[in-house]
Amino acid sequence: MSDKPFTGVYKADLQHAGTAIPESITILSEYLKHRDWKQLRDSVLKRNLLKKRSSVTASNFLRAVRRRFFVHHSPLPSADSVAYAMMVNMPPVAKAQILYPYVCKADALVEQAILRLVKPRLEGSFSTDLTKEDVVNFLREESSAHPELQSWANSLTMRWARGFLALLRNFGIMEPSPSHRLSMPLVRVEAFTFFLLGLLQSGFSAVKIMNNPLWDLYFLKSPEIGRLLVGAQARGWIYYSKAGNVVELKPRYTSIGEWLKNGLEH
Repeated sequence: MSDKPFTGVYKADLQHAGTAIPESITILSEYLKHRDWKQLRDSVLKRNLLKKRSSVTASNFLRAVRRRFFVHHSPLPSADSVAYAMMVNMPPVAKAQILYPYVCKADALVEQAILRLVKPRLEGSFSTDLTKEDVVNFLREESSAHPELQSWANSLTMRWARGFLALLRNFGIMEPSPSHRLSMPLVRVEAFTFFLLGLLQSGFSAVKIMNNPLWDLYFLKSPEIGRLLVGAQARGWIYYSKAGNVVELKPRYTSIGEWLKNGLEH
């Protein structure tokens, strides 16, 4: 299951750049002009494209983007596909929802907190409030199996907890401050189709797509997935049919890039 405890080593990354939604969009859009990381980095820093007062701050965002989008995180589409998605006519919330799983997959502690701290509250009988203290308690519980967390200073733990709550708010999983109430995100069909086509392009069967752990990050169950599939078909992006337990699912475009160019924009 996707919510099994993590057995690797956690790193403290979230507090350096946060969710970096606008910065990621800027960097990924600039990447399409260069297709080379060194040229991209030079362009971002020399032209101060991120409009930061310090090159150190800008470098933190560059490192976060490289870690999230330029290291392969199965089963997510490539950086080129994400970069192109950031350039097309798509609602900002859909773009943010495309960036979201990359943030999770690049940071195991974020992913685990989503799956094992947030998900049970949204789907079960737990309180739908999530406070900084709840996040800190989760980190302390994780430290029993992860000694690397035991070395964190209290100030770092607090910064990480605040950053995680900000992440939830930025991605529509928590109501705006000062509320601490979690909210089920309304997944846009554009973001769903982006990952759906990626899975189809990778050769996943309809059954494996319907049950893919990726959807857990969006807290999607079978009924919601079905509605999104119907919505994608209504827009002419896929072919989808279901008769009993038999599901047929086919793309109407040969790649994500073709969909972004010829399907989404027309």
